[in-house]
Amino acid sequence: MKEFYNEGRFSNADRIERYSKPVVNCDDLNKSEEFDVIVIGGGIAGCAAAISSARAGARTLLIEKLIFLGGLATAGHIVIYLPLDDGYGHQVIAGLSEELLHLSVKYSYQKSMIGCGESRKRYEADFNGPAFSLALEELVIQSGVNILYDTVFVGSVLDESKVTGIIVENKSGRHLYKCAAVVDASGDAELFARAGVDCISRENSLAIWTYITKGEAKMVSKRGSFFEQGLMLLAMGSADEKSKRVYYGDTAEEINKFIKEGHKQLLSLLKADRTLTLASLPSMAQLRMVRRICGKYTLSDNDISQHFYDSIGVAGDWRKPAPVYEIPFRTLYSSKLSNVFAAGRCISAGGDAWEITRVIPVAALTGQVAGIAAAIIAEKHIDICDIDIYALQAALTNAGVLIRADF
Repeated sequence: MKEFYNEGRFSNADRIERYSKPVVNCDDLNKSEEFDVIVIGGGIAGCAAAISSARAGARTLLIEKLIFLGGLATAGHIVIYLPLDDGYGHQVIAGLSEELLHLSVKYSYQKSMIGCGESRKRYEADFNGPAFSLALEELVIQSGVNILYDTVFVGSVLDESKVTGIIVENKSGRHLYKCAAVVDASGDAELFARAGVDCISRENSLAIWTYITKGEAKMVSKRGSFFEQGLMLLAMGSADEKSKRVYYGDTAEEINKFIKEGHKQLLSLLKADRTLTLASLPSMAQLRMVRRICGKYTLSDNDISQHFYDSIGVAGDWRKPAPVYEIPFRTLYSSKLSNVFAAGRCISAGGDAWEITRVIPVAALTGQVAGIAAAIIAEKHIDICDIDIYALQAALTNAGVLIRADF
């Protein structure tokens, strides 16, 4: 298995024993409300999952460890809503992902957002992170979702293969929220890993995106709507490939190394150029890929332009014009958990397919699918294996999702 993926490491071989044990006696927990669907993580995937679940009629709880929504897109300063097209003039992602694209620039200056077509320009946008976060919160609340900020996921309650409750911790102590279905949009498959599902971690190189002004009036010419306000989005990494360090994001030790080394290099930059003024720091580790599930099906580089009977959407290559990937529903779940979906960068995709599917537009797409599917489970009291894929595809089509690459 490890040789087949050849992209990282299994992250939970030494963690299943530790994480599968009850964190605390459930009888000692504060018993809280019961929900149809609980979404872990308020990034783009989690917001999309929560919105679509609530719109489908499910009583939905969104758990977020920070105090605002958006994940890497906002807290991580990755303020580029990447393309919804294939680079050849065909839109391949629609539905809630397109709705969130327009939402990202609703309350802020918009530099560029161009629909795909004869111009061959990409359907994308640069956005203001804080404004997008506030817009997300407004939409999530308007959709009927309950948001629980400043709350950390601790563990789950398992009844054989079914997660019947989520354990969280916040200022009021530890709480147990019962549920019928769960969406793991944590960005690193936190629920899956702690429940003993096979996961793979992938290495990251050092990078830090932040806002810097240069001098009092000078502006640094870089891509993005912020730069006309004198702000620069800075990507940093080791210039010497031979000395480049590899960072995984599946342990506290690795995350701390990543954060501290990024801070050290950023401080070195400020020391070297006293005309620079640091405007902000990211409020989360900006790891590109952390940990993803080994799902019922793993999307691979061999699946370019392939059709799947259970396709639930399409992903284009955000880096260049290229053929697209259809995404099978089976990449969103594991056979080991009967009512839990992955959404965002932790779906089951390997190799370059992971690179293609980890970004904002696809995160919103898989979040929308996971939210609708979770609502179906809650309503019908069924397991994932009992979902009628054709009925799900019809629901997605009605919600504006382009489920196949038919062009």
